[in-house]
Amino acid sequence: MMTKSGDKIISVLSKYDRFVTSKELANTVGVSTKTIYRKISEINKNYQSPIIKSEPGKGYIIDYEQYLKTKGHDTKNSTSALQLTPLERRNEVMTVLLFNAPQAININDVYDKYFISYDLVKQDLLTIGKTLSKFHINLFRNGNQIKVEGKEQQIRKAINNALLQSKAMNTESINDFASEFKDLSHQDNQFLTTQIDWIQKSLHTTVPYPYNINIFSHLYVLIKRFRYGKVVKADEESNEFYDQYQQIINDNPKFWKISTDVVKNTADYIHREIPEIESYYLLEYLISMRYNHDFQLNDSISADSSELADFYIKGFKLDEGSSKTKSLKNDLISHIRPMYNRLKNHIVIVNKLLKDIRSEYSNIFNRLQKLSQQAYKTNLLPWPISSDEVGFLTLYFAKYYEEVSLNKKVLVMCASGVGTSKLLYAKIHRNFPNLDLVGITSKSDYEKDYDKYSDVDVIVSTVPVVAKNHAEVVLSSAMFNLQDRNRLSRYINEGFSG
Repeated sequence: MMTKSGDKIISVLSKYDRFVTSKELANTVGVSTKTIYRKISEINKNYQSPIIKSEPGKGYIIDYEQYLKTKGHDTKNSTSALQLTPLERRNEVMTVLLFNAPQAININDVYDKYFISYDLVKQDLLTIGKTLSKFHINLFRNGNQIKVEGKEQQIRKAINNALLQSKAMNTESINDFASEFKDLSHQDNQFLTTQIDWIQKSLHTTVPYPYNINIFSHLYVLIKRFRYGKVVKADEESNEFYDQYQQIINDNPKFWKISTDVVKNTADYIHREIPEIESYYLLEYLISMRYNHDFQLNDSISADSSELADFYIKGFKLDEGSSKTKSLKNDLISHIRPMYNRLKNHIVIVNKLLKDIRSEYSNIFNRLQKLSQQAYKTNLLPWPISSDEVGFLTLYFAKYYEEVSLNKKVLVMCASGVGTSKLLYAKIHRNFPNLDLVGITSKSDYEKDYDKYSDVDVIVSTVPVVAKNHAEVVLSSAMFNLQDRNRLSRYINEGFSG
């Protein structure tokens, strides 16, 4: 398994297109040079081909193309139950118990393949019991027989939580997700894929990642529970429960028909009677997804979504009247509307790009996380949101800044206005060809005639200067080295908002 320091080494190396010495790496990662040697050896062993190359006297460089090819396909850690971490082992055992609930299973049938001691099995069951108690599910043991009992909805939530702990939910395609489950037959896979296609055709749209994975996972759990478990009729199937859902059905007739069709298809496929309440559960998923084009949900959700989108936009101090900000707001509303339904129905999504998003757009991510916490404290957000959700929101703001940066007018400045500034101008133009470079000036000329540069958005300067109007200043060396390029790039991508 990759460690945090191993992940950090890869993250650091991926930002450079040159060799990095072990001392540099050690200082950045916060470990000794001996640890760097050892960790890089461990990292390379995790991949089919080494992804980090070394040369005496130069240091280390990442084979980024090889890394991208093999990223997420570390087969060495998934080939044997012996190589699972304790957390992965317990999640596997817990999932087996939950799928079979409330039926009892022989401990030996569950644990034989792990080859662990009896004491470790006892520790496992104790930990699993504590985890399940958070979902109001009880674990019982009678001799060699173990079982779990709880309400069906809580069992489903616990299964979903266990799946989230696995790497399966980080896959982007249905085929990759399905391949993570050895007990998923070809026929089941084909049936479930057909249901996703049915949903997409019925809505005349595409269900993108991660929502396609969520729907597939939900139906996968549904099949397994009714096939292997003993599903007890939910207590919620009362008049009050139906009254609560009737309004949702009335607001979403198209989604309700699709939901009932898919559940009927599933019942016919597994030759089991599936209660109507399962159609409600699937409906919750269908109205909690972001599609490739929008569907009107209900006015109250739209109003709340618009208010939260405005809150985020004001938090970044963006020009609310600009066309690009209005486009950003529409994107945010389209994402927030189904997000409200996800939060309300306790539906969790996984963002497989989260690590990269936090690395590349850390300023945007951190600000959105703080704003989301404020929104929750002030009841603008009725529920706290996860880092995965914040990561998706970050992408919309990142896109906004990427587009806005193309229209920024940039002035290049140095002390004299000649020589070094011309070199700086040439280097900026080569590295950022889409920036609108309006000219070169000296600090003194700029200070003599501010109005001449009233429309300038950014000043890249080799000397400190107090900008007038709304311009921002980015200090740079005359050589415009890698650090200067990275600083300007981060500034362009993350924040003319500071």
